[in-house]
Amino acid sequence: MFALLIAAIAVAAAASLVWANLAVGTKAPDFSLPTIDGKTFKLSSCFAKPGKVVLLDIWATWCPPCRAEVPFIIGLRKKFKEKDVAIVGVSVDAEKSTVVEFARKQGINYTVPHDPQAGKTGRLYQVRGIPATYIIDRKGVIRYAHSGFPPDPDDGKEEAARMEREIKTLLVEKK
Repeated sequence: MFALLIAAIAVAAAASLVWANLAVGTKAPDFSLPTIDGKTFKLSSCFAKPGKVVLLDIWATWCPPCRAEVPFIIGLRKKFKEKDVAIVGVSVDAEKSTVVEFARKQGINYTVPHDPQAGKTGRLYQVRGIPATYIIDRKGVIRYAHSGFPPDPDDGKEEAARMEREIKTLLVEKK
């Protein structure tokens, strides 16, 4: 029984591994998607003068590492609310209603475009697993790529702190 439990955990962990294959230094591919609140989000609009730093997270409600990451991204949105930072969480769930309910319950405070089954962003960003998180500079260039998210809350704090430092680094760069 214990061996089966360990095997199941190992399979779940392996299934949630991410290979965010777009290299740092690559221009972030543009996309336009409907958001869960009925608007349209277009990535390139974030880079119009003066331009924003963008944290782009590709995730799903059914993904345990993604669910662990959400509270930290909510915290980053709160920290950078008054700065030139856009936090965007592209949900790849099949059903929009699932995402809407999850976002409401979790208090998600950032833009959530919906891309069922990663039909657009999965191909553009060469995502092989989720969460795949990219931090993009004001000119639209990927400067950092994060693969997965640790399930342990303390490790999650470290990963979120790393993302925060990366965003701060890009904010001080010349517009």
